[in-house]
Amino acid sequence: MNKRSRSLGTVFLGAFIILIINLTYLQVFAANKISSHPGNKRALAKEASIERGKILSADNRILADNRIGENIYVRTYPEGETASAIIGFNSIKYGRAGIELTYNDYLLGKREVTSIEDYIKGIAGEKIPGNDIILTINYSLQKEAFEALGNNRGAIVALEPKTGAVLAMATTPAFNPNTLDEDWETLINDSSAPLINRAIQGLYPPGSSFKIITASAAIDSGTTAFDSIYKSPGEIEVHGNIVSNYKKEDLGEIPLDKAFALSANTAFAQIGLDLGADKLVKYAEGFGLNHQIPFNLPVKTSSIPAPKKMDDVDVAWGAIGQADVLVTPLQMALVGSSIANEGTVMKPFLVKEIRDHRGIIVKSFEGKKWLKPIEQTTAKEIAEMMIKTVEEGTGEAAQISNISVAGKTGTAEVANSDPHAWFIGFAPAQNPKIVVAVIVENGGLGSKGAAPLAKRVIQKALTLTK
Repeated sequence: MNKRSRSLGTVFLGAFIILIINLTYLQVFAANKISSHPGNKRALAKEASIERGKILSADNRILADNRIGENIYVRTYPEGETASAIIGFNSIKYGRAGIELTYNDYLLGKREVTSIEDYIKGIAGEKIPGNDIILTINYSLQKEAFEALGNNRGAIVALEPKTGAVLAMATTPAFNPNTLDEDWETLINDSSAPLINRAIQGLYPPGSSFKIITASAAIDSGTTAFDSIYKSPGEIEVHGNIVSNYKKEDLGEIPLDKAFALSANTAFAQIGLDLGADKLVKYAEGFGLNHQIPFNLPVKTSSIPAPKKMDDVDVAWGAIGQADVLVTPLQMALVGSSIANEGTVMKPFLVKEIRDHRGIIVKSFEGKKWLKPIEQTTAKEIAEMMIKTVEEGTGEAAQISNISVAGKTGTAEVANSDPHAWFIGFAPAQNPKIVVAVIVENGGLGSKGAAPLAKRVIQKALTLTK
């Protein structure tokens, strides 16, 4: 009996020790993580008694504000769907997303106390209003991009190439954060995924827009030259696999710049094979694929297979943006930005400033260099090709009177559906102020489904910078 009692006592003692260790971990080491978790409803309810900071656009449009409810502050979103993919939401029921989540501590005033008075109030348990977040987004341009997408599923990203500042990031379909609690079940069961920010969370084959990378790799590595001649028949065979031009058109013998402007698949498949898997992947990674993009919101990683996993067929298709190449619209905006910025990719950023409740700047942000995939001379040659694409190639629908526009279309084949339409462009071509990446899911040809939308956004941006 005594032996059994000792054994039982040992079991209870062990369980008690485990319980003590677990409670210590939860209350000491994991306390901050648990309290700040977006799904912690108790913390959310407690924080609702604090006046959250506002979220504003660069042109001073309020995108997130507060109204007083029953002893709590209720978040309101004056512009509804227009910027919901960026702003996200703040809900006692369903947690947080977007800027509301990433900058939650700043919005609650938990970070960067700027005065002794506020510090003393905090120690005394008084509630101090949170900090305001000022975005790089221009609301007028954001609205233009959002309306340009209309009823399509897709995304538009607009960047300032010299700094990396995000000027617009629109995605459709969207959701209204003001009615999130009422709409939640409908939203999470909607097959069109309105809660997803397609600009940074959508992964798509880039189609011919990827030829910006392929051409850059070929010229920068010395594999080819601006005026190298390629045969571009309607079809070519690569180990029993057929690569064809649009409508199988035989384009004859054409220089590289014309092959780029006309988006000649058969010529670029050959260029890819001349490059080989190692160089193609090396340069793609140089532009940011297979790397986590440093950004204010979580971004899915664009990818291209490792060279050892690619045979000649994969390389030929990869060179024209098909096979297993997948990218986000933000990634392709950065590709366009690298050409516009003479070979340098800037870190994209979405937050311009953080200000306390008195309007004092707590933090400010500016552009920083991220990658240098190609030489300046290469970037200039690719820019010339992109100008030719808009002037006399597949990008003619992006032409703007008295403005030189550089661009590249993309038509990305997808299984059992219409292709995705892409356009990557910048303007003015000689002194770029804006880079735009457009994708319209199942939008057909990039020249028809995406280029006109890019034109609309570029035109609006240029009127705002006058």
